[in-house]
Amino acid sequence: MKLMLLAGGLPHYYNLVLNKLQRDFNVEISVVVPKGNGATLGAGVFESTNGIEFKVYFQEEYTTYYGKKFFRGLRELIKEEKPDILMVSWPYQVSFVFYPFWYLFLKWNKIALISKEIPFQVPHYEQAISYYTQGGGITENNQSHQKNNAWTAKIKFLIVRETRKIFSRLVDAHINYLEEARSLHASYGVAANRVFITANSPDTDEIFRHEAALKNVTSNPYRLLHVGRLVKWKQVDLLIEAAVELRKKYGSTELTIVGDGPEMESLQAQVIEAGAQEYIKFTGGVYEMGELGKITCEAGIYVLAGMGGLSINEAMCFGKPVICSVADGTEKRLVREGFNGYYFESGSVTSLVSTIEKMFLDPAQIQLMGQRSKEIIQQEINIHTVLGNYMEAFKFVHQV
Repeated sequence: MKLMLLAGGLPHYYNLVLNKLQRDFNVEISVVVPKGNGATLGAGVFESTNGIEFKVYFQEEYTTYYGKKFFRGLRELIKEEKPDILMVSWPYQVSFVFYPFWYLFLKWNKIALISKEIPFQVPHYEQAISYYTQGGGITENNQSHQKNNAWTAKIKFLIVRETRKIFSRLVDAHINYLEEARSLHASYGVAANRVFITANSPDTDEIFRHEAALKNVTSNPYRLLHVGRLVKWKQVDLLIEAAVELRKKYGSTELTIVGDGPEMESLQAQVIEAGAQEYIKFTGGVYEMGELGKITCEAGIYVLAGMGGLSINEAMCFGKPVICSVADGTEKRLVREGFNGYYFESGSVTSLVSTIEKMFLDPAQIQLMGQRSKEIIQQEINIHTVLGNYMEAFKFVHQV
């Protein structure tokens, strides 16, 4: 089976997943990414070509007449590669509506089309116009989109809604991380059997290999850990505030902040202003799993103060309990209240402090909850279960 992906970049963690998909599941993979800096990848996302085992094509990304990005030379690549499946994500999806010949081209060449996305901040069909005119979701800068009730805006959002509806019905299958995707796609007229819920995972085999080598690392149960891009919607500033407050009562409180991004300078200034340099440390971006694993093992609790990512999965692999808020939805399948972690009220320092304190008051539960985290990954959501779910979608469209 041959799979081609249209992607906004080459995040280092996803490269390992694609390697495993190709190596273990006999899927021949090629990935098309922007030449130079892509316009759709988030700020601070670390990209790498190291260790890639699949084909990569760096193509020029251009702005289409309808304002979104697409790739030049894609038709020639498809003719050369002859994939069985083309998997696309935002914003490349909409090209198959605004350039109808593309869809016909795929059908003529018997290529199945799959949409892959996190349906985060995507409204149900019947709520779409009001959702967009009221500002919609939030940006990486943690700002709501501007409200706009003008008739011109309503026409624009009507086009957006109908474009999604057309595309949703065109594709042969949808791959999503969240259970909520079934009802979302149903509102756009998509049959349930075309929606595949995969969950999300890094290469857990690779992580567990490092975890086994770090068994003897000593942890501080009062050390908090953040891993992720330093952008506003991660709300690391909130976590810093919480650590400063907790330090007043629990003298062993520490915070390690792993990551890089546009908010680094502001966050460092916040720590200096609080006089907290002694116990709040920045490591910068750490992408080598052995080094990141050691840092994780030395911490007691993983805290995600804002929007989520695969850092939750990684921390759980290393046996860490998780404290987070309800964010993009990926946390719902991973973090079970009172079992392997706790939820706090998003944006509330008071709630975050009191939630962390639940664990500080009983350090023994930190180790117990951490062990449960590891078991959830081992038994339920890992690279094998996730890629198995991907394969179900691939086999489905390959038979259609």
